[in-house]
Amino acid sequence: MLGKKQSVTVFDFGSKNSKMVTATLRDREIQVEGYQILPTPDGAIDNGNVTDPEAVGKMVDTFLKHGKLGEARLLLSSSDVVIRTFDLPKMEMNELKEAVKYEMSVLLPDRMENYIVDSSLVDEFVRQNEDGEEVMMNTMQGVAVPKNMVYEYLEIFNRNNVEIEVVDVQSNALIKLVNGPVTCFDLRLPDGGEAKDIAIIDLGNQKTGITLLENQKLFLQRSLAVGGRDITKIISEALDMSMDEAEEWKRNNDFAFLRKEELNEVEKMLYDQITNVLYDITMEINQVLEFFISMSKQKKLDRIFLVGGGSCIPGVGEYIQRYTNIPTVWVDRLVNVAFKDLKSNNHVPFLVDAIGAVVRRV
Repeated sequence: MLGKKQSVTVFDFGSKNSKMVTATLRDREIQVEGYQILPTPDGAIDNGNVTDPEAVGKMVDTFLKHGKLGEARLLLSSSDVVIRTFDLPKMEMNELKEAVKYEMSVLLPDRMENYIVDSSLVDEFVRQNEDGEEVMMNTMQGVAVPKNMVYEYLEIFNRNNVEIEVVDVQSNALIKLVNGPVTCFDLRLPDGGEAKDIAIIDLGNQKTGITLLENQKLFLQRSLAVGGRDITKIISEALDMSMDEAEEWKRNNDFAFLRKEELNEVEKMLYDQITNVLYDITMEINQVLEFFISMSKQKKLDRIFLVGGGSCIPGVGEYIQRYTNIPTVWVDRLVNVAFKDLKSNNHVPFLVDAIGAVVRRV
């Protein structure tokens, strides 16, 4: 697989920005041939769901006019996507998949027939039963996606004469950048070792995704209903701006006042309100991290990686690191990824998910 050069195009739609990445995977390197980042029309995407098919269709048309199309893949990010892992006795793969479907059916908030359910083998291990006998076990990852979410996108692409070959989900794409055939996060530790227990925090506009890996394998995935728009709203109210103006201000401001000792009246107001929002977001993140640490074998986290548009706000990484006391890295660079034309390192956090979806498990 790694020796074969095949062009892949990933479409990743967000509530604030949508991305198209065309890349190839060759010789253990992802080569990004081109990418686009477009503003998503207001109200066109909500929690990963298409709410304005016409507006999304126009975005797809714009993507296709200005970019090269390879094998088309769709990346979904939504709190409506359910991802879980299950430890099951070793069985044939078809039996494992049926067992996962049954387990998922108990967890889903709606009837099973309203979801597309898939599963994959994550790990194999040996466990002792109550009689002291060794039992071969399989760890399976199950993913359930609402059918109506997928079908809405497929209809839009069909109208643009594009056939989606693969549908992937956000956390799965991120995991493949750690334990797939190409490692794209810098996992080196100061002591010369490698980060094994990892949190990847995706700070989006509407929500924050947390993907936790134990020994570089999925342990837990959670979605929090907080994101960059909460900070935009604070700026809008404090500076008496529209949300669009506040978003522009947020994008172009270096947030130096967050690090100043002496503040004027407006800076003090912004500092207080923005740090309050950051505190709330970080507190929710920390609750998930503490749960992971308490349940994991090593009782620790080696590193936090920050991705997503919200991670571009200056000082966010330092704030999270200070609060959690865990080394935190803002991912504005990837290893084993070559961009033909990277316009800005600030674009990398927006593109990480889509780049992960270029990779297929082997």
